[in-house]
Amino acid sequence: MMLNNRPEPYYFIMDTGAGMSAVEEKVAEELGLPTIGKTELAGTAGVLNVPIKQFDSVSPRRRGWPVSILTHHGLLATTQDLSAFRVPIPAPFEAGLLGNDYLRHFVVEVDFLPPNVQLSRPYGYIPAGVNPDKFLPFTLDRAKIMRVKAKLDGWMDVELRVDSGAGTLTSVMWPYVNITTSTWKQLCEKNPGYSVTGTIGAKGMGGRVELQVAKIASLDLGPLHFDLPSVVIQPEQGIFASPHAVGFISLNLFEPGGWVTFDYPAGRIYVP
Repeated sequence: MMLNNRPEPYYFIMDTGAGMSAVEEKVAEELGLPTIGKTELAGTAGVLNVPIKQFDSVSPRRRGWPVSILTHHGLLATTQDLSAFRVPIPAPFEAGLLGNDYLRHFVVEVDFLPPNVQLSRPYGYIPAGVNPDKFLPFTLDRAKIMRVKAKLDGWMDVELRVDSGAGTLTSVMWPYVNITTSTWKQLCEKNPGYSVTGTIGAKGMGGRVELQVAKIASLDLGPLHFDLPSVVIQPEQGIFASPHAVGFISLNLFEPGGWVTFDYPAGRIYVP
């Protein structure tokens, strides 16, 4: 990304699980970004009170040059310590998270092998290369977080956030879905034979969490069906302490298909 017309490249994570973009504290200081307020951020492990900064301009780069048609002026961003994130190429650090406040204006095409992200302005037609009948409808909730409808075990209807910023849990058998503690309890009431098969530690916004892992019978997401998926059970802390919290899926669920396209204006996630 090009920030405030500075020539050096800055690397951002595309984060469909963030309603507001974020900037690393060191980058905000380096650019002298003005503080225009504060806000509370509820993460997986706790709640943080963080400053809100404002960019003059944010532009994706193509072959080293800014793409003017994709430039956003006056983008707001929370200030966070992103030192734990690393981009998969030689770079000093992760400069920020590109959230739905920016992404919602575009069609976002993600290829997994080789990794590539392409953003384009919507022109009112079906994105090239997709099956127009094979998609997951999605909405943005009040916090601008992407949500889809899913069915667990063929009977339980749930909403799930789509969080491309969530890291892949390599120790959990694919496919997997993160669910709330209350959802897990309801599944166990229906099927008393369910039990926790393991525990893993993870670092989230606000600290570390201990996550329980189990197996359920099935997961359905629009045209996608998964037998015997793993479930990662989020403890009731941070954002998951709310009775209105929902679980989430991440990009790893789509990765075997080779690509996924987020058509924000149409509210559709196209899949192979």
